Amino acid sequence: MKQTTNNSRFKFASLLFTLVFVAFLSSCDNDDEPLSNLSRVSMKTLPQVNYVLGSELNLSDMVITLDKGGEKIDIPFDSFEQEGIITEPENGKVLEFSDKSVTIKLGTSGKGLIQTISVTNDVTAIEIKNEPKKEYVSGQKLDLTDMIVTMVYENGDRKDFDYTEIKDEIETIPENETVLSRDNKELLVTYVLTDVTVEQEINVKPFAPLKGVLVTAPLKSEYGVGERLDLAGTLIRVTLLDNSEVEVGYEEFENFKLTTDPTNDELLKANITDVKVLHITGEVVKIPITVIPLDVVGMEIETNPEKLVYQDGETIDLDGLNVKLSISGSDDLIVSFDQFEVYGISTNPANGDVYSSGTSEIVISYPGLADTISIPLGSEILYESDFSSGFDGWVLNQNGGGSANVYEENRTIVIKDIVPGANYWDVQFYKPNLMLVNGGKYKLTVVLKAYQSQGDFSFTLSVGDGDGRDGYQPYDGGGSIFLVDSEYSTYEKTFTMTKSDTPMARILLDIGNQTNGIIIQSVKFEKI
Repeated sequence: MKQTTNNSRFKFASLLFTLVFVAFLSSCDNDDEPLSNLSRVSMKTLPQVNYVLGSELNLSDMVITLDKGGEKIDIPFDSFEQEGIITEPENGKVLEFSDKSVTIKLGTSGKGLIQTISVTNDVTAIEIKNEPKKEYVSGQKLDLTDMIVTMVYENGDRKDFDYTEIKDEIETIPENETVLSRDNKELLVTYVLTDVTVEQEINVKPFAPLKGVLVTAPLKSEYGVGERLDLAGTLIRVTLLDNSEVEVGYEEFENFKLTTDPTNDELLKANITDVKVLHITGEVVKIPITVIPLDVVGMEIETNPEKLVYQDGETIDLDGLNVKLSISGSDDLIVSFDQFEVYGISTNPANGDVYSSGTSEIVISYPGLADTISIPLGSEILYESDFSSGFDGWVLNQNGGGSANVYEENRTIVIKDIVPGANYWDVQFYKPNLMLVNGGKYKLTVVLKAYQSQGDFSFTLSVGDGDGRDGYQPYDGGGSIFLVDSEYSTYEKTFTMTKSDTPMARILLDIGNQTNGIIIQSVKFEKI
């Protein structure tokens, strides 16, 4: 649109004033005698300075003033020829965009001045020659691709433009590709530079589905249990109440207020056979899919729930529970409790159920799998030993000349070659950094035996202060254990924490009484 933009952006009020640039041209040695004493040239009356492309230069109203030795003489344009004054361009020239000024020369004196002019051809009106699409269904996007507009210019010229040619210079309300609703009644097209507007009526009828058919199935229609639904590529054809039809791709479902069950990206269950496309008026169409069930041959607990101790009336919380499914011909699958429904896993009681006194376990089952698995309730395991690869965080403390040889053997801890110190606590074996809370009830279970052929063994076993804040005193009351043979024995003790909360409690074995050794098979510490 070259002819509409040249100079039109710069048509400022300043052009209506007198002189934008006035200058003396350099004087020459052969000045005309009448002008030899000329000291100044100025514009008294402006000529016409604003023009439309193709119009003629009109200098008839121009008057300039010559200052000769203090005498001011006014020269109107019709006396220019008599005074030997010329203009470039000449009066009456048909103007082009390249004409930006008029130079006034005073004979051959080299004196004169320059007056700027403006040549424009702005758009004064806009018309729609070829109408864009006018009939829509609510949810469809405005389509202006077929629109042709006619620009009417100041000089009377008319020129047609395709929408793609002119889109950067016009503004439409609504914008192209806007999702339309029943509220959209008209299209306004504005040529931004000169703010001229044309209006066109559009008709948006309601999206009222009567029935629908699947035109193109989704790119993916076969899934495994737990895979996410992907409806990309889906295309349906909907028949409306007036028997007209409209095709809707999945990406446009939201525009037409269509939903699906299950939703896109949802984890698929084994019993899903189709995806329902729904509207507020009811079901529109079904999209068939296949979900291949898993061949589960076994199930076991991967991690227990974080909460295992309940009071009557509390809500069952399975957060943290994960099970491992063994699948024939495939890798094991870890399933968190929040995905149990997807895989058909059920629990009794279920997450969110109210706990009632006497409930001793949570039973977990998988459809078609005969064996169930259970999680005992009533205690929360805070620590359970695993000596398969070392001390499992236990620490040997040796003071006052006491020492011992400690090592792992066959998933047990062996302590022997004990050298007693000055006190029984000069040789200690302990598990640090246990969390205890005031009022909490706890249970410690230890399975151990005397080392074979070394005789009986006596030592103290306790759960107590681990950082000295309570003088390293036992929280469970302390107590001694006496091993009389080399067969494994189980020792249990329960207690209530009466001190304030601490994250630094420890399980402590004071073993500096004598030289005989012991073997620890397992240690378990629970909140009950």
